[in-house]
Amino acid sequence: MRSRPARTKNTGPRAKRSKRVQEPHPVAIVVVTWNSSAEIDACLASAFAAQPAEVVVVDNGSKDDTLARVRHNYPLARVLPQPKNVGFAAGCNLGIGVTTAPYLLMQNADAVLAQDYLKLLVASLARHPEAASAVGKLVYEEGGKRYIDSAGITIRHYALCPLDRGLGEEDRGQYDKPEEIFGPSAAAALYRRSALEAVGPEIFEASLFAYYEDVDLAWRLNRAGFTHRYEPSAIAFHCRRGPAGKPKRISEQAFVNRYRVFAKNESAHTMLLVGPLAVAWETARILRRGGAALRLLRVTRTALREVAQILRGRVRGGLGL
Repeated sequence: MRSRPARTKNTGPRAKRSKRVQEPHPVAIVVVTWNSSAEIDACLASAFAAQPAEVVVVDNGSKDDTLARVRHNYPLARVLPQPKNVGFAAGCNLGIGVTTAPYLLMQNADAVLAQDYLKLLVASLARHPEAASAVGKLVYEEGGKRYIDSAGITIRHYALCPLDRGLGEEDRGQYDKPEEIFGPSAAAALYRRSALEAVGPEIFEASLFAYYEDVDLAWRLNRAGFTHRYEPSAIAFHCRRGPAGKPKRISEQAFVNRYRVFAKNESAHTMLLVGPLAVAWETARILRRGGAALRLLRVTRTALREVAQILRGRVRGGLGL
């Protein structure tokens, strides 16, 4: 059973004010919720403890008491309730759109920040003006040990597969080197607003709904000439849920999104180089799903139609492959 760190003391607006007032970091935190009652208190307690300039909560039509908890415990959080679940990507865009801070932190509702998380990531971006984003070491605890959730995203091109570096590995310091990465996990990623505006106007692609939207954004920023930084001294705890156990529509969307993101962003050279291997790898991956293989094959046909449409659009738009 995965465990969270000890609950952060409530440092929201209802907590007693410190005699020494510290200037907030120039960061707006955006949290997208969907039936997040069980985790939102720990999430927002850590968000306010990190001392951002703004906190925005976009609620995707929660049916539990998420909104009531946020409004009662954190009245200084700006709340944007949606009548239905518009998706994580669109929710992030809505939150970004009402903020003004020069840096933006996307924080999952199931993520808890260490108190110095913002301070360390803002400093990292200040040292690297070419970087669009920075992310810390995301971890979880289980059985008295600490494990890696994500040390940044990497790409296995031959398998059409983005991966969180270190996922599931015990944290023994093997990811303790600050370095450039392919991109950050949006579970707790700090972005430079000016970089996001350079690839806008739509920051996260809303049609992806949820899953791989952070991979798509990282890739688009890379193609625009930006880099991404990993800062292991910044720690956040993330009890990921992933698409497993979600409604079938969402898990199928996640499956299709992987194809779409690669079709949008992969170079023609790499497509030609790894294409045959990728097809073989993906076929074997689907067949290993046993009883779910037929359903995935149907979903794959849908994905391939979307891929063909994306590739035609790239050619017609003069972007090439």
